[in-house]
Amino acid sequence: MAEQKKNTNTKKTRSSGLRSLELWYRPVFDTHLNMAIDFETSLRINDKTMGVILPETFLPIAEKSTQICDLDYWMIEEACEAIKRCEKREVDINSLIVPISVKHMARKNIVTKIMKILDAKDTSPDKFCFKLNQSILEADKAQVIENIQALREQGFFIEIDDFGTEYTSLTHLSHYEVDYIGIHESLLDDIEESERAQNIVQGIIDFTKKIETQVTVDGINSPERAELLKKMGADRMKGSLYGKPVKEKQIKGD
Repeated sequence: MAEQKKNTNTKKTRSSGLRSLELWYRPVFDTHLNMAIDFETSLRINDKTMGVILPETFLPIAEKSTQICDLDYWMIEEACEAIKRCEKREVDINSLIVPISVKHMARKNIVTKIMKILDAKDTSPDKFCFKLNQSILEADKAQVIENIQALREQGFFIEIDDFGTEYTSLTHLSHYEVDYIGIHESLLDDIEESERAQNIVQGIIDFTKKIETQVTVDGINSPERAELLKKMGADRMKGSLYGKPVKEKQIKGD
């Protein structure tokens, strides 16, 4: 009886924790479609007692346990529901960019579990782009590559994000067949005036195109920067120019 009560309390605690989670949506501009109908998601905790807690505070803690997997699955489930709700409001979402932990991507059962969620929610895989940060390049390569391939075969898109935040050889990127490489905004410092900065970013874009991968660029804060990066070959762009993260109900149709 005591054990049963303990399990019941544990379930209540987990349920309460999930109710405190919120998914926020940041517009991502597609240079080919010339509109922002992709949205990058981010997770927040909105607790009545502690207030709003941003992901950079709690995700590193979750990474140390299997909690990170639970959070990833919750985001996927909530994203499916959000797509359905937006459809009812006649708001078109081309795709949602959802972060996945590198630690989670190295697990063998991740693809099966994700497909079960989408089947249950009746949502198409091509509505999802799973985003992994560049630390994936140093992860358990064989299992990660196998999972990425399996997800892409199911119709999901994959992005390696934040490229440029740490030293990483460009040749590491060629080991991974993904759909997008995300260039970190720190590489755009003074790019309008600095020929050196332009050459560095252009080199990454050119290399990425050669391995048949598209480019997402963060840190677009002005029309001038947007035009420059578009000419350089950026496929998707995000930043303050296109809007801050919003709740799902604030996503509006064109």
